[in-house]
Amino acid sequence: MKRKIEIIFALIFGIIHFIIVGIPFILERGGGERLLYIMFIDLPLFFIGNLFFKNLLYNSLLFNFILFVIIGTLMYSIFGYFIGFIVSKIIQKNKSSEVPL
Repeated sequence: MKRKIEIIFALIFGIIHFIIVGIPFILERGGGERLLYIMFIDLPLFFIGNLFFKNLLYNSLLFNFILFVIIGTLMYSIFGYFIGFIVSKIIQKNKSSEVPL
């Protein structure tokens, strides 16, 4: 598997996002002020939702579930993949610059 580090980072970031946002959202059934922190964690998604889908953002539980739980977890997985890509490039660079004894 060529992209092992990238996939590991993507899984870690996605799982952490699902634990922090997805599980509380599902347990609270998407309502309540206790879930206000989701707005700060998924700020880009909140801005997009507020800009283009304001009525759905404030009135649709299904839309919020899709936006914050599914798309948010996907967004953090992609971010984790890019972090893993950077880490793998740093590791490759360090391996190629090592001087054999």
